[in-house]
Amino acid sequence: MPSLVESFSGNYFQQTIRNYCSDLGWRIRDISDRMATLRFDMESGRTYTLFILRYESTLEFTVSSALRFDTDDEIPGFLSTMLLKRSAEKKIGFWCIEELGEKQVFSCMHNAEMQLIDAGYFAAVVRALIRECDALEEALQSLLRTNPVGSLL
Repeated sequence: MPSLVESFSGNYFQQTIRNYCSDLGWRIRDISDRMATLRFDMESGRTYTLFILRYESTLEFTVSSALRFDTDDEIPGFLSTMLLKRSAEKKIGFWCIEELGEKQVFSCMHNAEMQLIDAGYFAAVVRALIRECDALEEALQSLLRTNPVGSLL
């Protein structure tokens, strides 16, 4: 049986991700020796894609939100403040801005040392990220229903 670090090495990455997802009843959308993509349909009706990227000794878990802006200047200040506060409350995951396809995208991310990731921790990270992304989008939809867009900017 490989160690936790070896479980995610090039030779075992796909096998380990497949085993964890099979045990959890999760579907893998795409997988290679360095990256896995999972899709989740939430009760809210939204669908999220989670990416797992393998680096030398860490795994990066990322879920992108629907919050996308053309430039940094278009990002409302209240939104950055809100996400920094949410990040401070979390044990798993943090909010960041990534440049994806020429857009500035808010993503919920978690980096973990491979030596710490077992099946339970893997499941906790994935669940925390997709739930946080869904909760944020639900909170923003609620906010937009009660406040005109101009008053938020």
